[in-house]
Amino acid sequence: MRKIFSCAVMLLFSSLIFASEGLGIVSDEDFLKVGVTPENIEKAKLMVNRVSTNYKMLVLEKKQLELEVNKYVLEGPEANLEKIDVLFDKIGVIEASILKDRIRSQIEMQKYITQEQYIKARDMAIRRLNSSK
Repeated sequence: MRKIFSCAVMLLFSSLIFASEGLGIVSDEDFLKVGVTPENIEKAKLMVNRVSTNYKMLVLEKKQLELEVNKYVLEGPEANLEKIDVLFDKIGVIEASILKDRIRSQIEMQKYITQEQYIKARDMAIRRLNSSK
């Protein structure tokens, strides 16, 4: 269960979109109700924004390299095999960076919002969203 929760939190924190009213579906008010300080909410938002921007840049860089690979494949993969290998190595470095950043951002996020606080705030947000339907 803990592994599933950790994966879900990692996915959530790595893919959250910066929002002025909260983080994802969880509003600032939800976080305040579970004891997160306004300062920690703002720090968490800034961190999510920074992580999101970095992730988008890495994905763009990876896509650019993938396009180069495709170009070399179309020109003839056998003649360009060494160039393709170098590009795949660079893609691997980017993918590793993304995974490392996810773990580091999860650790940093827990400095501002604990897992327990997040779970409680998320549950409140879900109840709020379900009651408005």
